[in-house]
Amino acid sequence: MPDQPKIPTATTAVIMNDMINVNLVSANPKTQHIIDDSRIVERTANLIAAARAKGIRIIWIRVERRADLADVMAPITDLFVADGMKLPPAVTAGSFEAAAPKELPAEPDDLIVYKPRLDPFIGTNLELLLRGNGITTIMLGGLSTNVGVESCARTARDLGYSVVLLSDCSLNVNRELHEFTLTHIMPRFARVMTSEQALSLLE
Repeated sequence: MPDQPKIPTATTAVIMNDMINVNLVSANPKTQHIIDDSRIVERTANLIAAARAKGIRIIWIRVERRADLADVMAPITDLFVADGMKLPPAVTAGSFEAAAPKELPAEPDDLIVYKPRLDPFIGTNLELLLRGNGITTIMLGGLSTNVGVESCARTARDLGYSVVLLSDCSLNVNRELHEFTLTHIMPRFARVMTSEQALSLLE
């Protein structure tokens, strides 16, 4: 990695996308092994603790849907057709699926944004929160690397934010898709590095 510019602590926020049980707890042992082996929860908890200690704003992107899915759009795509054009069960407020793991609690100073679409900038006040807090740089992670995280990075870049993509705090259980995004897509929209590397660059 070439020499990297410092990350300005005073104008940086951490955004963690979809770090909730529906994505981190699986009934499929193989999937759960991939999640556990990635250590994404542990590494994210360490990052958050270090960021909080430096006074960096933490923003959690979460999902809560209506039980009848009336707030979900379902454009016809190849994957939607392949899945029988059926929506997955709703992740509803107060459910286990919508909750964050105990290792990643939101604290009173944190901000929580509930997104209605894949991109957390769409239909939310995320942009207003960032501008209102004087944020110019985003340290970004979560699930999944090539969908919600990538969508966030693309929009943030187009809105003029500097994005640091935290490779070890991001995950898709399909490791091929995860690695492809980190290697071939994200360098156009962000600086890709581990959480340890990012923390070492904080001013």
